[in-house]
Amino acid sequence: MSVDRTIYFPNVEETDRPAASGVLATLIEASPLAIVTFDPEGVVTMWNPAAERIFGWAENEALGTRLPFVPAEKQVEFLALRRRALLGDAFTEPELHRRRADGSPIVVSASTAPLHRQDGTICGILSILMDVTDHRSPEDEEAVRQLTRKVREALDFVL
Repeated sequence: MSVDRTIYFPNVEETDRPAASGVLATLIEASPLAIVTFDPEGVVTMWNPAAERIFGWAENEALGTRLPFVPAEKQVEFLALRRRALLGDAFTEPELHRRRADGSPIVVSASTAPLHRQDGTICGILSILMDVTDHRSPEDEEAVRQLTRKVREALDFVL
């Protein structure tokens, strides 16, 4: 039996900004997936409770710092991915090796997309990350891609 993994989200164009902001905040807080935004320099601007649970850094430890879960040996890879997003590319990387606050390794699937201001300029990057250290499912990755698209649309609308 197949499970319907379609994510239903209000059409942000049919919703006013305060309502869209409220829906977006609830979605981000309740998500079981890590939702992280960072500025073009790689400094964390949003860190949801799932990011805290998955990676081990509290929100106040992560905000204002460079992505703490990218180890030194993966910085070149991160810079290339960040460059792709800043050029306007939305993409999914099914297997990235990162680290938790305690230093232990973690494998994540990351869906990443640029965030745009109303004038179309890119003002940041959104990443939705799923811990796939022990499991990998194409259906889960598709759900992450859908969620990334919807959250990006809502963030672009609110911004």
